[in-house]
Amino acid sequence: MGVDDPQEPKKGPGDDLLGFRNRLIVGAVFAAFYMATFIPRQPDVAAILSGVLGGAVVFLLLKEAEDRIKQRRRD
Repeated sequence: MGVDDPQEPKKGPGDDLLGFRNRLIVGAVFAAFYMATFIPRQPDVAAILSGVLGGAVVFLLLKEAEDRIKQRRRD
């Protein structure tokens, strides 16, 4: 009754740095720019595949960076 649960830490304004949706958008934008610049230079399939893989790497890097920042704040 009006008492905060001591087991659940309070979320501050900077706890969720990007969030899933924003990381996904950044990865998709990276993939789109990569494909747009490399399709004229490479075969279409290679440019699309490498763009998708690059977008996935960007997404995972941002997720790992956010996890490390959260872990550092907890310590």
